[in-house]
Amino acid sequence: LDLLEHVLAVHAPGDPLDREPQAVRDDVRDEYVSVEGAARDYGVVLTGSLADLTLAVDVDATDALRAERR
Repeated sequence: LDLLEHVLAVHAPGDPLDREPQAVRDDVRDEYVSVEGAARDYGVVLTGSLADLTLAVDVDATDALRAERR
């Protein structure tokens, strides 16, 4: 998945930190991006598990991570 994550991050228009967190969560659910890649590349912190489909955006942690990177 690392190569696919790289391609998505490089070729997606705009700042990755501006991408809607729910859209990033959906990409993780669809296995286009890993949970780690969501945080690393998009500044989106997820809770729960991909295995049991309980992934959710941690809004406060996402806001803090994105603010730290700007």
